[in-house]
Amino acid sequence: MRRALLAFAAVLPGLTFAADDARQPIVMPQEARAEMRAEMLDFQTALHQIIEALAAGRHAEAAEVAERTMGISAMGRHRNAPANARPGMFMPNEMHAIARGLHASASDFARTARTGETNKALEALATVTGACVACHRSYRIQ
Repeated sequence: MRRALLAFAAVLPGLTFAADDARQPIVMPQEARAEMRAEMLDFQTALHQIIEALAAGRHAEAAEVAERTMGISAMGRHRNAPANARPGMFMPNEMHAIARGLHASASDFARTARTGETNKALEALATVTGACVACHRSYRIQ
């Protein structure tokens, strides 16, 4: 756990966005942007609930939240939406790969959290948040 926190803390000073934002712009219709933003807010809420549960020693709860909201079983959230409201249709392959990695790492975290080993769970959670950072640092939605 300490190692993951130190690694993240070391990156913090470099987390700035210049006026000439170099992230790749992703153009998508308003409906797709709204769906994606709603999903990102749900992920943010889930991460808060996961951290809160881990801090309280409720590993099974943290695992359940991760799998239900971010894991492999959460994939396909937009499949029944109209085409213009499906963010995935507008994402480049590399962005899709990060998203699939996020879902897979959330499921890996859930399996690890169920063991009750907090330090290993936190290490697995760092992989989840690493996917978030990779995507948000690489892409911006327009």
